[in-house]
Amino acid sequence: MQLPLKSPTSVLSPLAEAWLLRLIVILFVVFALLPYGISWDYTGTSSLTMEGSLAVKLEWGSLFAVSGFLLYQYPALAIRNLKALNPFLILILLWCLGSFIWSPMPGVTFKRAIQLYGFVAIGLALQISDHPVRLIVSSMLYTLMVMLAASFVMGIVNPTIGIDYELGGAWRGILSQKNELGQVAAMSILLWQVLACISKVNARIMAVSLIFAFLMLVLSKSSTSMIVTITTSSIFHLLRKPRIDSEYAVTRVLLSLLCLILVGLFVFFMQESRLPTSAEVTAPIAGLFGKASDLTGRTDIWELVWLEIRRHWVMGLGYGAFWLGPDSLSQYVIDALHWIPLQSHNGYLDILNEQGLVGLTLTVLVILYHAYSLLLMRRTDQTQAAFWTAMLLVIVVTNFTESSLFRGFGFLNVFFFIAMCTVTSHNRAQRDKAIQDFRNLRPARKPGFSTKR
Repeated sequence: MQLPLKSPTSVLSPLAEAWLLRLIVILFVVFALLPYGISWDYTGTSSLTMEGSLAVKLEWGSLFAVSGFLLYQYPALAIRNLKALNPFLILILLWCLGSFIWSPMPGVTFKRAIQLYGFVAIGLALQISDHPVRLIVSSMLYTLMVMLAASFVMGIVNPTIGIDYELGGAWRGILSQKNELGQVAAMSILLWQVLACISKVNARIMAVSLIFAFLMLVLSKSSTSMIVTITTSSIFHLLRKPRIDSEYAVTRVLLSLLCLILVGLFVFFMQESRLPTSAEVTAPIAGLFGKASDLTGRTDIWELVWLEIRRHWVMGLGYGAFWLGPDSLSQYVIDALHWIPLQSHNGYLDILNEQGLVGLTLTVLVILYHAYSLLLMRRTDQTQAAFWTAMLLVIVVTNFTESSLFRGFGFLNVFFFIAMCTVTSHNRAQRDKAIQDFRNLRPARKPGFSTKR
């Protein structure tokens, strides 16, 4: 089996390719996390007006174009990785695109479905790197740290933008809200640990960076991000070792118990928007973050969305055709709630509404196949598998209260596509290597020897 060769028409040097790949990761993080159109409009209308704006189209369109250009340089590698892709991901992409046939907003459905194909192109393009996970982790980490530094400066220099006084002085920095700043800090803390396990890092720089990231996490007052930080770090260190009966068996058993407790807390928190009360668990845990419940508002949305789901629960309304703001199909929800929601705050409910039972089933199969792929990856790269597993848990649980899976330019959605492409491409490369090694080990057939009798 020949190694994938560069296209003979390529005009890029290896250094230029490396910088383009790093630029793709950096811009993905910037475009996905900063406010739409890089506009700090906190009036609540920016998400309605900017998601389909020319600025957003140019931002992501440029990423799709660069990714496509890089894939054109390596057609053999691109085709191999495409064939190895999660088969249920391919099916749900076809389903989302095909839903424009019965969608009441066919143009919107078609354009939003095409965006998903662009995310696949980004994920596959990053596999051109000799070390994709190192490229992704390091580029994301340094970009997130710059965001944290800029957010700290914004909070000091311009607190009217950097601090949300309506939420008790919670910092949001240059991000849209405090939870996003907390997400950036939580991701930075995890990525520093991952980078230290896959490459050499300066211990002093890492220590100072971790302290700074934790400071920003505290300033954001994001309870969700605090739980995510502890949970992902615990799961990562638990899974990155091969066996629980290792030299640190007691430590790993305690980590296992801690992970179970944290996952339970995370699921409870994402559903109830609060930690368990003293009657439910214990007083210290319940009072750790002190956040009141606002589940009633969510259930009101869920009940209204179910009215729409009952009309087309099998095939769905059409991908991306419901939450389009005023004068759209979700207008009756706006009239009932007297504010403008852009999601049901349950990603699986939104999938059922827009993609039907077929789309929801395919989504579950996508997640299960990705989990199976991670089990295969553990045989060859436990550290990388531990990282992607920790992030998969966050994505799956978060989608219960925030629509992220297969929805727009959100950070977790695009990141999930990159994760799936990276994991399946890694497994494909390892499988090809094993086949090639086996062929090399077979004894050469002697001249004139025949197996015929």
